[in-house]
Amino acid sequence: MASVGYGPHTYLLGVALVLALVLVAMLAYMAWCAFTLSYTFQGDNLVLRCGGVRHIVPLAGVTGVLPPGAEVKGRPVDMRWRGLAGWVPGYLVGTGQSAQVGPALALATSNAGGLLYVQTPALAYALSPERPLAFVEELNKRRAEAEAHVAEVAEEVDLTPRVVLSGPSAWGYRLWADPAARVLMLGGLGLCALLFGYMSLIYGSLPEHLPMHWNAQAQVDRIGSPAELLRLPVFALAVWLANVAFGWWAQSRERAATRLLLAGAAAAQVVFAAGVLTIVMRNA
Repeated sequence: MASVGYGPHTYLLGVALVLALVLVAMLAYMAWCAFTLSYTFQGDNLVLRCGGVRHIVPLAGVTGVLPPGAEVKGRPVDMRWRGLAGWVPGYLVGTGQSAQVGPALALATSNAGGLLYVQTPALAYALSPERPLAFVEELNKRRAEAEAHVAEVAEEVDLTPRVVLSGPSAWGYRLWADPAARVLMLGGLGLCALLFGYMSLIYGSLPEHLPMHWNAQAQVDRIGSPAELLRLPVFALAVWLANVAFGWWAQSRERAATRLLLAGAAAAQVVFAAGVLTIVMRNA
């Protein structure tokens, strides 16, 4: 038997390294969002920035403002945040639902003294300005001015809040916002990880000289080493990376092409896995 260095321990170490890198990237992104979090007034709009995401809220479309500690129908706002929102101290970014204000989006750094809610017909924004009372006073003043401007305009004005993306947020949004593309992308990556995991389990038991290919008469016409078999999952990963890159590029041009590329990346993992299983089973 050949002396091999790839096995379950190597695989688990690689998985741990990848997860650690992902965690570091997430923490860095969260830190960037926290340090860039701001609420500013630009013309007739309230601009809420968090990282590379800007929520532009027309002030004339604001239906209500609830300062910290305000009650609705005799009760304080009871918000249930979804996902990881609020798990990190000093970082409350995410969506939630409340019986008093309906669906909400939090863009805040603290919930200790209560949140300020800016309500619109479709969504309430939960904020944590440094001076809440001064912020509410300025907001109401600018709301009145914005409503007066809208009243002066003869034509209908769109008061729907909109989102503007830039930087990493805009790059990742292309694929992540499409549910089908997200499933295909993560599914292909998961299949590739399983293929590497399977190789780590059987690699040490493979013979030193491994039949790699058979001709039409089922005769071996190529002998290789286990290291050559390990190239198959590496090629599968390369196909996944290439298709994801091309899919990201095609997303803004043709969504169907992106999904086709990602589906092809997932199918490639199955094909490479079938090749590995065929070689291993014939050598069993």
